[in-house]
Amino acid sequence: MSAVLLIAGKDLRLRVRDRSVFILGIITPLVLSYIFYLVFGSAATGDGLSLQYGLVDEDRSEISASFTAVLEGAAADGVLELTTFQTDAEAASALDEGDIDAYLHVPAGLGDAVVTNQPTTIEVIGEIDAPTATQIAASFAEQFASAVAASQTAVGTAAAVSGVEVTSEFIGSLSGDPASAAMSFMFADETAATKQLDAPTFFAAGMAVFFLFFTVQFGVIGLLEEEREGTMPRLMAAPIPRVSLIAAKAILAFIIGAVSMTVLVVATTFLMDANWGAPLGVAVLVIAGVFSAVGIMGLVASVAKTPEGAANLGSIIAVVLGMLGGTFFPIAATGGLLANLTYLTPHAWFMLGLAELGSDAPWTAALPAAAAMMVFALLTGGFSYLLLQLRLSR
Repeated sequence: MSAVLLIAGKDLRLRVRDRSVFILGIITPLVLSYIFYLVFGSAATGDGLSLQYGLVDEDRSEISASFTAVLEGAAADGVLELTTFQTDAEAASALDEGDIDAYLHVPAGLGDAVVTNQPTTIEVIGEIDAPTATQIAASFAEQFASAVAASQTAVGTAAAVSGVEVTSEFIGSLSGDPASAAMSFMFADETAATKQLDAPTFFAAGMAVFFLFFTVQFGVIGLLEEEREGTMPRLMAAPIPRVSLIAAKAILAFIIGAVSMTVLVVATTFLMDANWGAPLGVAVLVIAGVFSAVGIMGLVASVAKTPEGAANLGSIIAVVLGMLGGTFFPIAATGGLLANLTYLTPHAWFMLGLAELGSDAPWTAALPAAAAMMVFALLTGGFSYLLLQLRLSR
């Protein structure tokens, strides 16, 4: 054991003097995650989306009032800002001046048209430079129209069964009417059924685990460097078991990976307000993630002939696994075959484990994802150990 620690300590001192370890393991992922957050963070969280709407109600019926109530409720919840205008001209002027992003025009006669089952339209007029806000405004109108249409169908069915015509008196005799049915939906902020990371945590975690696989290469390809520099025969001649040489390189890779991940977790928590979750659960995920990275990169080193070849092959594998694992964008949300393949990477399990730790979940929520990553570590680490043993015995 002392020989393992001596070799690992010697290699660690050499790596610490190499600035590329800090650049690739800490600085690059930290800078990239912050850049991605600045560029895409507002779009991902919706923090930069301002919804300023106008409303023109020329109908002023009970049904149009129900539509107004929906918008006013959303405004009261802080989802949007609503300004009421008396005429269409006033709203159009405010739109031209940039005071609102879009306005909804409720035409006169909408209430009567709904009762008599006649076609009518709620118009959405939006600013050309605010397509997203305009589309959201249109979704309000579409949802309202869908609710009214469902109510009309129910009223028509009831009238057909009763053998009478649809009149105001008949509608009034029912337990509900189009106006109340139109108010049967609401706009609310609900937590998604599938747990997702917030924008700063997603970008921080994605870049951290992506560059982890580059960082651990500094340790695992050390055996190849020993071969090229001619120090391996002297180490083999010493009374040191071969397993000590392999273990020393693995320990070095683990230390480098664990330190870089820890620094990134702490730094992004303070610099980007990333929410990693329960510290013990994060520690479990980090340890399992580093083990899986060491195992995969160790397998690369066992089949490569030179340090340069191992670095190139390792980089290709790291990029492919990172992209497939959803470190740049959540592939699992796309569905289909690609969404299933993403779980063949430790990256995806790392991100999934962090998502499970969200919303104040206990640290044990990370255990299933950590177990999956340890499977990667055991399988790839076992094969790499056998191949390296064969390599050193030649």
